[in-house]
Amino acid sequence: MTSESVKVLLIGNNKTDFVTIRRWLVEQSTPPYQLTWSQTLSDGMSVIKANRFDVLLFDLSIAVGQSQRMIRQLWDDMVGAPIIIICPPDSEMVAVEALGKGVHDYVLQTVMDKDRLVRSINFAIVKQQLKEARKRNAHLEQQLELARLQEEFISLLANEVWLPLLGARLVLEHLLEGSLGEVNQQQKVAIGQLNKGNEELLSLTQEMLDVYTYDQSRSATAFKEVDLREMLSTCVDDVMPATKYRGIKIVADFPPVIPKVLGDASGLKRVFTNLLENAVKASPNKEEVQLRVASSGHEVKIFVTDKGRDIADEDQARLFKRFWNGESGRRYISKAGMHLYMCQRIVDLHKGSLTCSSKPTIGTTFIVTLPTL
Repeated sequence: MTSESVKVLLIGNNKTDFVTIRRWLVEQSTPPYQLTWSQTLSDGMSVIKANRFDVLLFDLSIAVGQSQRMIRQLWDDMVGAPIIIICPPDSEMVAVEALGKGVHDYVLQTVMDKDRLVRSINFAIVKQQLKEARKRNAHLEQQLELARLQEEFISLLANEVWLPLLGARLVLEHLLEGSLGEVNQQQKVAIGQLNKGNEELLSLTQEMLDVYTYDQSRSATAFKEVDLREMLSTCVDDVMPATKYRGIKIVADFPPVIPKVLGDASGLKRVFTNLLENAVKASPNKEEVQLRVASSGHEVKIFVTDKGRDIADEDQARLFKRFWNGESGRRYISKAGMHLYMCQRIVDLHKGSLTCSSKPTIGTTFIVTLPTL
């Protein structure tokens, strides 16, 4: 039992019972009690809606002549608080039936005394606490079970999907190169289609594993001082191989001084590498992808711009949603719809923002805003 005040509501029209119960509860100093009295069922229901009570004492005599609908409404409104019925001897069977509908206890009016009433109140409160504890434990067990299923799914994804896809990639590449024997042109086309489908599945699986891995490790991530100029230069170097066959240039425009940020360098590197890769994929051949940095006040903004097809306004609002990959024929949203979602999660972790601006003939710009040291 708690040492805090126990708030009790008595619904009943017998003033003698009210005076007696008030005296009993006042005399019971541990824990202290606060008693509120409502003389009608409708008044009691109004009081319940406006206040929180630890226990409801309900005089069954007041229910005589009341509709079953009002009684049911009373039980619904009192969900979460224990109910004790005070009943005359000739209504005991009604009280017993009420126990099966959620009422915690009942006391007979003719034999009710201080000890019985206080014991019943204490019993009802403890019973309610146990009920709530069981609900919390059930919720915790459900969460643990979901976590276990998630672990099993990721294990299955990694071992039963990702690894075989990697093996298939090697075999298909060898077939296309002819190192496993000569294949004719028709066979090369079929193998090429298989290889393309395999790469898409491999990319999708890798995205899901990347998001899961980052979600699992981010709570233990130690933020350190990050040199944005050095990190962004590394991102450009990593993406350059994807540009050489299409004549795409990545133009970096850095100010003389770029303020440093506090963050997870590997996470931020993943963000800007993803944005640059997406920009390269979206760009027409022989176009430029621009990477620009600007700082103002206590924040720094990084802009990644391409001249590819614009993103519709309705799509911009959904770009960063998990598993959303846009409509057929739209731009470069990843197959699983996870990369931009993960970028958003990483930027949010750094208390920054990731936004998109896209206009026809002008281009598309992703803007990452981060607080500076």
